[in-house]
Amino acid sequence: MTRFFRQLLGLATLAAATACLALAAGGGAAPPDNIAEALVEAARACKDMDGTPNTDAVLTTEDVNADGGEDWIADYAKVKCEGGINPLCSTAGCTLQIYFWDGGTSWDVVFEDLVRSYKFGTSGGKRMLYVITSGLPCNKPVEETCKYTYRLEKDTVVPVE
Repeated sequence: MTRFFRQLLGLATLAAATACLALAAGGGAAPPDNIAEALVEAARACKDMDGTPNTDAVLTTEDVNADGGEDWIADYAKVKCEGGINPLCSTAGCTLQIYFWDGGTSWDVVFEDLVRSYKFGTSGGKRMLYVITSGLPCNKPVEETCKYTYRLEKDTVVPVE
């Protein structure tokens, strides 16, 4: 196969993956380029580990910081890697990324960490993120856990003491 046709096939594959991402995100909304690329990289990492990736459930949208715009949540615990292992998970947890809408045409990563679980909530009228990680971040054995609370501001995530 000539180099040109390999490149054309690669572009067609990327276009198909992006179209699938648009449908997987729900409501037909296509994820922004930076988020779509992160998802393509997750699928590629699964393939590199001899798996068959399914990233349909990874992305969700929700206005988590209550600024009126849809934010994107990429929960890589939901990557299915049939015949392989999820490359974005370890004994410490799975990668969670939260992208806040910037008020224009972009979404910025405001949170990225290995987590075992998370949930959004409200405290004192403020939007919050509650995270459970492995014990490593708080100097405990990996089997134990640490709990963290974050306040979700318009354009940032602030740790709460």
